[in-house]
Amino acid sequence: MSPLYANDVECSRAAAPEAINESRTPASKPSFLRKWGPALAAIAGVIAVNGFLLGPTGSKVPSLSPRQLAARSLREERTDAVLDMDWDHQADLKRGIANMSGSRHLSEADGGVMEYTRRRHRYLGEYVHVDVSDQFSLFGKISIALIYFAFWVFLMFPNWFLPIGRPGIALGGGLSMVVYRYILLRLGQGPAFDAAKVIILEPLFLLFGLMLTTIYLEKMERGGLFDKLRVSLDDPVNWKRSAKIMAMSTIGSAAVMNDSVVLIFSGVVVDLCVRHKVANSLPYLLSLATTANTGSAYTMTGNPQNILIVSLAYDDISWMAFLRDMVVPVTAASAINAAMLFIYYSSELFPGSSGFLECFGIVFSGNRTPEMLAQEHAYHARNVAKSPDDDQNNGGWTVWSKIQIIIITIFLVCFATGLDVCVTSICAGAILMVLAAWKRQHYDPKPEYIEYDAEGNEMPPKKMYDMDGNEIEPEEEELVTESETTLTEVDYGLLMLFIGQFILIGSFDDTGVPQGFFSLAMGGCAEQMTSVPCVYWFVLVITILSNVASNVPVVQMLAATFPYATPYDWMQVSFSATIAGNLTMLGSAANMIVAFQAAKVGDRTFTSERHAPFGIPSTILSLYAGTFLLSMLHWSPECSEKLGECDEE
Repeated sequence: MSPLYANDVECSRAAAPEAINESRTPASKPSFLRKWGPALAAIAGVIAVNGFLLGPTGSKVPSLSPRQLAARSLREERTDAVLDMDWDHQADLKRGIANMSGSRHLSEADGGVMEYTRRRHRYLGEYVHVDVSDQFSLFGKISIALIYFAFWVFLMFPNWFLPIGRPGIALGGGLSMVVYRYILLRLGQGPAFDAAKVIILEPLFLLFGLMLTTIYLEKMERGGLFDKLRVSLDDPVNWKRSAKIMAMSTIGSAAVMNDSVVLIFSGVVVDLCVRHKVANSLPYLLSLATTANTGSAYTMTGNPQNILIVSLAYDDISWMAFLRDMVVPVTAASAINAAMLFIYYSSELFPGSSGFLECFGIVFSGNRTPEMLAQEHAYHARNVAKSPDDDQNNGGWTVWSKIQIIIITIFLVCFATGLDVCVTSICAGAILMVLAAWKRQHYDPKPEYIEYDAEGNEMPPKKMYDMDGNEIEPEEEELVTESETTLTEVDYGLLMLFIGQFILIGSFDDTGVPQGFFSLAMGGCAEQMTSVPCVYWFVLVITILSNVASNVPVVQMLAATFPYATPYDWMQVSFSATIAGNLTMLGSAANMIVAFQAAKVGDRTFTSERHAPFGIPSTILSLYAGTFLLSMLHWSPECSEKLGECDEE
């Protein structure tokens, strides 16, 4: 070791306690204006922008253009023609609901575009949503809406009430809704409720498979793939560590799916916060959750609503066409989110900095404050003081780590090639489970139970004798199974949380209240929802609905309401529904997973009250900047080729 570095280490040992003490010093409570001022300003800005563009009462909503009137006429003619078609009911049943949409490129012998349209109408009518709102009385609609919003508040702020937790609240709400719907049915105030139909099984299977895979990646080997991922995100500088988390989360969500990324890395981020003894882990958890939502908007496989949009769209939307349209707005939204995170949490990410300009210099000029230097010295001192066992564990790639990489690579390839993500993730977890059990039985050293005397000397094993003085042979140790160890770590409470939410949202959608709110809110913009200036009001309505009724049901509702929406329409829906996930805690499944996984290891800083002051201004600014860029620069057609709208231009 060089004398210079030795001096640095000595200085770091002296500075490390000081840095740690500073990190543990509780920060002063921010004022109401400091905490909620940006959120209130963002909300006021949205109201002002839409009031200026559309008028306080919507008086500035433009009338439909000749092109839009012609498109409406074509849609009505196509629907009437499809409804008048003769069709084979038995053939449809044999084909199955899942294949009802059929191929978008049916041959003329198979019926061409008209047959595809007919199949898709049946698919939308039977799979997306069956409208039963007319079977409710006014009392039934109001009471169900009140129950839904009551449990929505309970889920947003679970610590305000009894310490039940979000899974218990969601499951209790779902069961309460089932019982109440039965009471309404018996009183003649509403239709029967098929709770099993509203539970979407695909996300549950996917979450179970991802949890199984994540657990075995983490538990199979100390110093294995999971630990190496953590080391790759580590950095002594707070803002650089946050930036690494954001970059990994953005790229991973675009390549795979945001839910899988946050499920894998939530524990890693919490572990990094513990290792660096940070006083507030919220900036790092927000770095993971918000960028996972934003980054997932890049591709059609980034999140469940994008996958659903591509399958429900009337026209073709290719993977590259989707990415091409989203590059500019999503990149802008990601940059805005990162900049706001650095500004809002500058005291945590830039310790010792005196203002925005100094933070700017730290990022772009490499400047460092004394507090940051102390943290770096403490970090390097810990690395110097590491035991040889730690270096060995984090050194090379063992055969088990290489096998993990092969399995994960195959998993990603299967995912990217379009194979069923649920089956792929469960298969990956099952293979890792079998591999871990085989490794533990045949390769891992058996636990030795050795007793020592007071002086530390090893004592011989005790022998036991029966009544006749014969030595009793010790029984073979019973094998510990995976069902008793690793499988018990699967977060079944998270699955219960989603089941309860599906039931609550499904019953709420039956009342037609979300659909009614959309129609009432859109008004004259309903048939020109993605045209300027209506598009800015449209994305606000989608944002509200996505946080109240969840983004996947909103996409289903729009597909049934606007079956001939153009590819550009769907691009705007995808962008707004995805970015809207950052507005509140319940806006996205990724947020719930991060909060739940962090709480499971004892970190409860990621709550609704702490998320909203940053989430609201960041989401609104990112949403409107991206919407402006997408409306100005896009390649997807603003007309439906299959409907023949483009031929009219």
